[in-house]
Amino acid sequence: MDVLHRFLTATFKPFFLCTGAATALIGLYAFLPEWSVSQLAQLEYQRNYTIIVQHWGIMVGLMGLFMMGAAIVPAWRLPILVFSGIEKAFMVWLVLSNVQQDFARGFWIPAGLDATVVCYTVLYFLVMGFRVPISREQN
Repeated sequence: MDVLHRFLTATFKPFFLCTGAATALIGLYAFLPEWSVSQLAQLEYQRNYTIIVQHWGIMVGLMGLFMMGAAIVPAWRLPILVFSGIEKAFMVWLVLSNVQQDFARGFWIPAGLDATVVCYTVLYFLVMGFRVPISREQN
């Protein structure tokens, strides 16, 4: 476990800065819904769903910003990791449960990123526990 503890301590900040930034990019759906759906997800844009696409974009985009915050502010880790772990696990489940649908193909890359974050988060809690880090060496 000492090796895993050192690994997580060394990789937490860069991992959550990178995956948080990638997650934050989904915020484009809030501001450029038609372009994002057609160009990023490669799906047909449905104007009737603009509000939900924008809502999803802002919620996930903010999650990414908070993940980056948790990489920098140790006190944010516990609540952000719990929330992001649940949110991202649900996204992976949604994609897998809809794998037979054509629209699921537009979400494979985000689901892959989310699955990676979920696995890392589970490992983090198994090794580090659910305590809030307070010292600089735990950054």
